[in-house]
Amino acid sequence: MVKSILIICIICSLVSCVNDIKEVDKILDQVGDPKTDIGEDITMTYSDSSIVQVFLQSPALEKHNDPRDPKEVFPKGIKITFMDHTGKPTAWLKSDHAVRNTNLGKMIVKGNVEFYNVQQDKLETSELIWDENQRKLTTEKFVKVSRPISRDTTYGFGFETDDKFETIIIKRKIQSKLDASRLSNAFAN
Repeated sequence: MVKSILIICIICSLVSCVNDIKEVDKILDQVGDPKTDIGEDITMTYSDSSIVQVFLQSPALEKHNDPRDPKEVFPKGIKITFMDHTGKPTAWLKSDHAVRNTNLGKMIVKGNVEFYNVQQDKLETSELIWDENQRKLTTEKFVKVSRPISRDTTYGFGFETDDKFETIIIKRKIQSKLDASRLSNAFAN
């Protein structure tokens, strides 16, 4: 009796090992590309010599692990906080989408890009390139720079600044709105 039960179990296990190719394909499709890691509610901290310099948050990350072209894609946007050497936030960057080329140390952010600092200076543009190694942010696109403390707004094409948003260069200005009282005082002296 024990022998017949054992034979029935072996036959059942052999029959149950038959795989339907459609089922296998369905499972593999759910797994996705093995060269891509996917994450949600991402928080990344970048540091140099144990000093936190950048804090990044994103609702989603697709990390492409191709050795020839590794990149991190943030399809649902990002928020980056830049910090000084003491860990104090100095500037913030937000966008709807971002792609970071890990080999080059460059990130391209697109869609409703806003970059602002503690003085509430604010850059608005459609695209911005952050060079992590040179610690610069640039674009050739249309920009609007608002400086509420000095009550100035400048529009132009092309922009460059450091990652603290302290030194601002607008390459081709097309219009500026300045506080008239500051101009009067400048001409009076």
